[in-house]
Amino acid sequence: MSVNPNPIDTLIPAPAVCGIFGVTAMTLHRWLKGDYDKRTGKRTPPVADFPKPRVINNRRYWSRAEIERFMDAHAA
Repeated sequence: MSVNPNPIDTLIPAPAVCGIFGVTAMTLHRWLKGDYDKRTGKRTPPVADFPKPRVINNRRYWSRAEIERFMDAHAA
């Protein structure tokens, strides 16, 4: 008997998250950690409600459900 996992509960890796949002890995890092511009001295805070990843073998994975909730909350 095989159990098909619910696609909503799947984990997606960082490159796929970058592809979903059309951003680079550096942008994803800034959304999680914030940024500091040495030239201007300005600090940009992290995106407060961006989901935190799970780290497995030093790789970041996000819950598909959490990413979809974030996208729904920020839909224009």
